[in-house]
Amino acid sequence: MVDEKQFSLRVEQVASLLGLNDIEKCHTPRELNNHWDEVSDCFLIRSDNLSAMAALIAKNQTVDFCYIDPPYNTGQEFVYSDNKTRWSSGMWGRHHDWMAFMLPRLVSAHFLLKNTGVIAISIDDYEYANLKILMDVIFGSDQYIATLVICRSKNGKGSKQNVAVNHEYVLLYGKTNESLISGLAEGEDKTYEKADEFGEYTVDGLFRKKGDASLREDRPNMYYPLYYSEDGRVYTENTKEGLAMVLPVDSKGIARRWLWGIEKATAESWKLYASKKGVIYVKNYKTAGKKTKLRSILDSSDYLTDRATTELKAIFGDKIFETPKPVSLIRDLIDCCAPSHATILDFFAGTGTTAEAAWELNKRDGTKRKVILIEQNQPIKHTHIAHKNGFRHTAEIAEFRLKSICERDKDYRFSVSHVNSDAQAEN
Repeated sequence: MVDEKQFSLRVEQVASLLGLNDIEKCHTPRELNNHWDEVSDCFLIRSDNLSAMAALIAKNQTVDFCYIDPPYNTGQEFVYSDNKTRWSSGMWGRHHDWMAFMLPRLVSAHFLLKNTGVIAISIDDYEYANLKILMDVIFGSDQYIATLVICRSKNGKGSKQNVAVNHEYVLLYGKTNESLISGLAEGEDKTYEKADEFGEYTVDGLFRKKGDASLREDRPNMYYPLYYSEDGRVYTENTKEGLAMVLPVDSKGIARRWLWGIEKATAESWKLYASKKGVIYVKNYKTAGKKTKLRSILDSSDYLTDRATTELKAIFGDKIFETPKPVSLIRDLIDCCAPSHATILDFFAGTGTTAEAAWELNKRDGTKRKVILIEQNQPIKHTHIAHKNGFRHTAEIAEFRLKSICERDKDYRFSVSHVNSDAQAEN
């Protein structure tokens, strides 16, 4: 069990190493006034996220995956405050306060993640480098998995030097070396143009090794002749008339090697395909539940901010939140990073998109992922469009979305809690 002393010591260590000061303290938390029951698909905690995570840590709660979309520190006033740019005389300048704000929250996330867990964080250029430094220190640079570049708009937004910025990032880290990313469920638009007695397949993987350790001398036992027929079948022995021979030699005449040794190639030759010109491929067969690698550049139209705005208006009737994320982006991140019975944490819940993304994925795949949302009860200014639509505190926006899921799915359940002792629990 992690106690307050351990947590505070870790925060102080990181702060001292990075020269950050005025770090928010995480005192012994009050009890959550309503607990997550087993039948709930989602648990919404209406509270400051640092206090809420302290309460979860005290309860020995663990999570498999954490996704957050924290303030980008743009200096603007949204439905929440996004201005932690007070100048500091230290090395971090205007970035200091944002880093000091994020530090204890990221340490909390590290404590809450299981050893197999993964965290994904949305961010843009302004704080990307500083977030990467924080994550390298808190999680360890060896646990860095990838930076995904997301196309957020086709036209971009104005910037200096006539550059229209139309991207942002998702930073991925694992808790330990046990952390895994499984890949994305293959899309329905994937085509398999060929078929044989083993099923439908496509040919999109070269059997000749490329890149590092691909030369004949690197693995001499993987340099051997293959034989192929006009119908594309591949053999390791010249046992039939009319077979042509091919060696793993590239277009420049350099002797390379095959991907497999001859024993495996003999046993699994049915997985190989030869083109008319004698190029050997590995067949990619269609299978149920197949996963594909997550690409580092994500430019699907499903990930555009306009898509997120449309989704928001369909639920709330208006754009009551300035920086929404599309459901499909978070759904795909969950699909890659969270096992089928995962507990997912989002401690900058915003409009509750993470809960909807997990619900959609559960409906699609018959999975049982559960979500913990944390959103502060910050008052919404009376001039803001969310206030004009009846919302008085930011957490009410996420709760409204959860209620909308219940209207669409009679089996969906969520519970609500507060860390503050004077608040009343809602169900």
